Amino acid sequence: MVHKRKRSLDYTKDLKSVSGVFDEKTRLSLYRLLNKKQIQIQSLIKEGKESVVFSGLTQEKKWVIIKVYRTQVMDFKKISKYLLGDPRFGKISKNRRDFIYTWCRREYKNLQTASRAGVNCPEPITSSDNILIMSFIGDESTVAPRLIDVRLENPKEIYKMVVENMKKLSKAGLAHGDLSAYNILFKNGPVFIDLSHSTTSKSSIFLELLRRDIENINSYFTKLDIRVIDSEKLYKDLIKLLRIK
Repeated sequence: MVHKRKRSLDYTKDLKSVSGVFDEKTRLSLYRLLNKKQIQIQSLIKEGKESVVFSGLTQEKKWVIIKVYRTQVMDFKKISKYLLGDPRFGKISKNRRDFIYTWCRREYKNLQTASRAGVNCPEPITSSDNILIMSFIGDESTVAPRLIDVRLENPKEIYKMVVENMKKLSKAGLAHGDLSAYNILFKNGPVFIDLSHSTTSKSSIFLELLRRDIENINSYFTKLDIRVIDSEKLYKDLIKLLRIK
């Protein structure tokens, strides 16, 4: 009796047409991770300066997001102030690739912290090297729109929900660091995304980032004719949640 060898599936076949945007090490890491997790690339969602984002489908037909950080074109100096001031990662390697790998782990850890605190954000699934896989925000294969692209029926309530998520982040000891209507998706309410810049309260730049987040959000909702919380008052309220001076 002849036993046929079971054919392994190629979970990365749909990636080949766009794999030219990655270096060889990234391609190999991506191939290994997708085959290990049995995730099939579905479509290219966004191609930015710092990362490329795909949608994927698991063997259980669950949609996920695959974010791949570029190792060659990311602004090393721009992100260094966030990493070097983050006590969670100790001594940071000056090697560019290792630096980007740490940046990816940082977003994964930030998502873990935020999710556990009840913040409405993608749930992290796994990370490896410069690749982050997280839950999909949207309907079926369609990604939820950004807040900036949505005509809100009740912006006052959405503002309250955004502030509530900011409070949950503060209780968890984090500031988003790059919060704006461009980094919030809208799916049954606001969903915070792009937490790579999120910084702990122990960082020297935390207060600066917290103030910037507040100003960005208040500025956006003010343009929608919403009476927002005074920026200084909101800042003090968030600081109280941290129990720092």
